[in-house]
Amino acid sequence: MIFDAEFWQKEHGAPLLKRNAKFLPTQEVPDELRQRLAAWPVLCGADSEEEVVEGVCDDEAALRIFLRDAERTFKDETHRSRMIELLKRVWPENRDYHQGLGYVTSLFMLFFDDETTVRMLLQLTRKERYTPGYWRAAPEPYVRDAMVYARLVEERLPEVASLLKAACVVPESYASKWLIGLNVHVLPFASLVTFVEAFLERGHIFLFQFSLALVQKVSTRLLALAPTDVNVIYELLRLDETAFPNESEEELAFFAELVEEAKAVSLEPEQIASLREEEAAILEAKMVKAREREAALAAESDDEIVFSDEED
Repeated sequence: MIFDAEFWQKEHGAPLLKRNAKFLPTQEVPDELRQRLAAWPVLCGADSEEEVVEGVCDDEAALRIFLRDAERTFKDETHRSRMIELLKRVWPENRDYHQGLGYVTSLFMLFFDDETTVRMLLQLTRKERYTPGYWRAAPEPYVRDAMVYARLVEERLPEVASLLKAACVVPESYASKWLIGLNVHVLPFASLVTFVEAFLERGHIFLFQFSLALVQKVSTRLLALAPTDVNVIYELLRLDETAFPNESEEELAFFAELVEEAKAVSLEPEQIASLREEEAAILEAKMVKAREREAALAAESDDEIVFSDEED
């Protein structure tokens, strides 16, 4: 869409572009950026002839969410409709939806035609090297990986881990913007493009590298807080614009450095695979207990109370 001359007139001030910070040009798109973007489908295998599942989304609840997310993303009705149609095309893959899919869809829409966008989204949700299962309403793979991330923080940044534990700040409550939403609405666009390139090239490993780099980079500010400063802790971990603006060159440099530092984080795929297995088993045990409690409560509520004057 950014190659459309009328795009900026229609979408000036759109929520999706809040973190653009003058990176995407309103006039001619530079050749260098065109070349970088052209590599994305190749990096994730979307240039292959793999089948694209076509179907119709007839889930009324999902369609209502698609509409709300489109309205929260674009200003132009045509662009909103296009986003909804793309989400409907991807729906048969999971038959479920997470807002993170809307974020990533809208980002790809800026740069690619509909067919390429769908192919890229399907690669991310199908290939094990990326994040299959993340784009569901209750994404167990994401919760597992948030638990893996927490283990890595305990190992490498124990003081920060202790603070987060004392503050009762659990990873699945804040890491979704990095892991599921791929930092759309979080990173300024100059750094976001670099982040997505690294993710498409390295897969889910880079998400863990980025997570560790982020916590390391804000650790000094985190450790200056008390466990009761929960709101500020969340602002820092989510890279909220209130705590991390992107107006000045110095502020933009912070984000650029963060992504480059993430690339340099030492992390072995074998360790991630092992931690994933361990945390998946722990999560499954928790879910079994939760289901057992739900079943017991349901059984109790079904027990009929028979009063003495109702007996034969």
